[in-house]
Amino acid sequence: MIKRTVVAAVIGVTMLLVMTGVASAHVTVWPREATAGSFEKYTVRVPTEKDIPTVKVELIFPQGLRVSSFQPKPGWTYEVQRDAAGNITGVIWSGGSIGPGEFDEFAFVAANPQEPGELVFVAHQTYADGSVVSWEGPPGSENPASVTTIVAGSADTSGHADAAPANEGAGAGDSDGATASDSGSGPLGETGTFWLAVAALGVGVVGVVLSVTRLRRPS
Repeated sequence: MIKRTVVAAVIGVTMLLVMTGVASAHVTVWPREATAGSFEKYTVRVPTEKDIPTVKVELIFPQGLRVSSFQPKPGWTYEVQRDAAGNITGVIWSGGSIGPGEFDEFAFVAANPQEPGELVFVAHQTYADGSVVSWEGPPGSENPASVTTIVAGSADTSGHADAAPANEGAGAGDSDGATASDSGSGPLGETGTFWLAVAALGVGVVGVVLSVTRLRRPS
């Protein structure tokens, strides 16, 4: 009975840590919080979760966000999508490759809405085998859309935007002057989920130690 308890505790902690790692590896748009009415540099972070490369990324812009320009990306081309009125509604990056276990970033500048609220960015990630992962679900779902919260404040109306995503993982050093913190896509956010996993690991280790101690205790 005690051995089964030990095995169950180890399996449970391992599964939680694996699920946490998977949940945090999705397409995100930075910053996660921005000021109403300001010009902002947004950065799209794209990790490759499969064992084949990512070859195309499509991002659909939320209503109220006025996109004005895109940062050139060596090795990639981009196709701007517009509505009948000529407004930019989306962009498709293609021609490059993001290998397994790697991520890359794409940037654009836009004017934020004048009123506080949420910007929901839907993304479609295409892999080399033609499969597509759509990041369009609600927070906490398997494939959540990235959400940026627009808050009231002193807006930068100069037309310049220097915000960059917070460093995260290997290679994130390419992003300078990080000003945003990730509020996460789930109820606890990515940071909260990480500490939940750490706490669960601690509980699991304590459970294993106690079980082994009881097993060794003479009857």
